[in-house]
Amino acid sequence: MAEAGGVAEGQRRERRLEAKDVEAIFRAFAEVLRELPPDTEAGWLDAEGDLRLAPDIGRKLRTARGVRDLLRQIRLEQNERDAEQS
Repeated sequence: MAEAGGVAEGQRRERRLEAKDVEAIFRAFAEVLRELPPDTEAGWLDAEGDLRLAPDIGRKLRTARGVRDLLRQIRLEQNERDAEQS
């Protein structure tokens, strides 16, 4: 596999996000959720109080164009920061 920035292509890695990034992701998610009927079962709180999204909602959010574009932009910015630090 080709290496890109020290990480094998196709290999996932965790990324730390700044508050502005998380806010932008939540805003994009909220826009997608507003398009759903209000009685759509979208998720639940688990025993620890963590929000869990229903699988079909998670898929919708991941494939929504605005969300994909936003996540791509965050990844590009992070890759640029990583390259500057190298």
